[in-house]
Amino acid sequence: MAAGIVWRDGGRDGALAEVLARSAGDGRPVLLYWGAAWCPPCNRLKSEVFGHEAVIAQLAKVSAVQLDGDSAGAQALAEQYRLRSYPTLVLFAPDGGEISRLPCELDGELFAATLALALRVGAAGGNAARSLQAALAGDTLNSEQWTLLSHYSWDTDEASLLGQRGLAPTLRALHAAAPAGAARLRLGLHAQLAERAADPVELLALCADPAQARANMDILCNSGASLLKWLVAADQRAAVATALHAQAVSWAEDLWLGRPDRLAALRLQGRLERLGAPAAKRSVGIEQQMQVLLDEAGPADHPHERHTLLNTAVSALNDAGLAPQAEALLRAELDASHAPFYFMLSLASAARRRGDHGAVLDWYERAWQGARGPATRLQWGATLLASLVELAPQDRARIERAAEGMLEDIGAAPDAFRQRNRAQLRKLEQLPAGWNGAGPHSDRLLQRIVVGLAA
Repeated sequence: MAAGIVWRDGGRDGALAEVLARSAGDGRPVLLYWGAAWCPPCNRLKSEVFGHEAVIAQLAKVSAVQLDGDSAGAQALAEQYRLRSYPTLVLFAPDGGEISRLPCELDGELFAATLALALRVGAAGGNAARSLQAALAGDTLNSEQWTLLSHYSWDTDEASLLGQRGLAPTLRALHAAAPAGAARLRLGLHAQLAERAADPVELLALCADPAQARANMDILCNSGASLLKWLVAADQRAAVATALHAQAVSWAEDLWLGRPDRLAALRLQGRLERLGAPAAKRSVGIEQQMQVLLDEAGPADHPHERHTLLNTAVSALNDAGLAPQAEALLRAELDASHAPFYFMLSLASAARRRGDHGAVLDWYERAWQGARGPATRLQWGATLLASLVELAPQDRARIERAAEGMLEDIGAAPDAFRQRNRAQLRKLEQLPAGWNGAGPHSDRLLQRIVVGLAA
């Protein structure tokens, strides 16, 4: 984590409850960060957001708590506080109620502004839940309340704010009720993503305003290609692709942005060019531009930044049809990575595309053997076992070894059947009937899973 921020370890027994209880006395809000060491977006947060001076200044006003998904009992806590996706950021008021869930993809400057706004709303006794209720009831909201809703992390809500409401109709209702301006534009983007139906008029209007496009760069870089695919008419697609592409080019060349965001914009360029945007004039190719950004980071000096850069670069190379180059890059970087087991999953995917099932299973096994932390080991072990059942059902001995190891991992995790762990083990329960016939370990594992999930 960045220097200058005092992080409390929420994984220590009772620490999170202790911090929340203390906040009621000292009046300080609490920011909870939920993540994992191997998660690329988490690594981007650590390097790009938590290291930003403006963010450090805002976090001085709160009690900052980090909760690693592999901490002892972390998955049980995650269930209690409705945390699932890595990363999730929750801002709590001193009374313990949620003020808002904050988007993790913003750059440092925009995140600092969003956090500052959420703190102001919270200090005035407001929160996202009250703003949502008022908006849906037709009441008048001020600009900060609308901005809070437009910058809510809908992807990590886990029914905390929505409850029984549907995401798409809720976002569309908010978009319809919001006054013209930045918040309405952003809510419109959220609604389009939830509906999987893009609006060419809104997208073209957004791209025609560079400042507004820049303010929504997080959504457009992550989902711009998807929005383009959801446009029906070919002429609409070409116009929107060209407009989005112009913005992506400007972001990739913006030296005020961090390397991960510039690389994400570079990836968007390539995806848009394959979807109809005119190819950019480049003195060097995308592959070379990516390598420059990787070289600038350096493997030892910025391990968190390099982790997320590498992940984006591999995706971009695969998108560009340069799968051999992506695989070569991964192999070259494994030894320097602080979480090499994460990238072994990508190498397994590369082997699957080649039809090399033996290499697929070898990479999954290596990843599981190298995985650290109880939740991570359960997730990687479930991936290996499911792949063995799919690709090598006749290899009973190997299935048995994996099942034996999974039993050990379940025994080592006191919250093996909670939250993310539960979802991973449920995948094994749903495997084709008969997979556990390999021997006593697989029989015991399935029985343990069935009993654990039923509890």
